[in-house]
Parts: sequence; structure tokens; C-alpha cells
Amino acid sequence: MTTLALNAANRSFAFLGSFMDALDKAITMARAVHHDSPSEADMHKVRAIAETI
Repeated sequence: MTTLALNAANRSFAFLGSFMDALDKAITMARAVHHDSPSEADMHKVRAIAETI
């Protein structure tokens, strides 16, 4: 029983870590773009960040 609980906790922790990493990258992408008038350079920044996901 303890082994199953530890296994479930490890999977939950791994999922939470992946989720937090994806959220951090999404925030970084949002900050990389000038929302008034996105430029080509902004799009390159977003693509570079997206490739790391």
C-alpha cells in the first residue's frame, strides 16, 4: 500500500513540475511580445521559446 502511495505521489509531483514549467514558458512568451504591434523579431522570440517546450 505504501509503495502505491509513493508511486502516486511521485507521478503527481512530476506532473506538477511539468505544468509549472509550461506555465513559466507561456508567461515568458507573453512577455516577449509587444502586444500593441508584434514585430517579426517578437515572433522569432516566441518560436524560439516554443521550440523548448
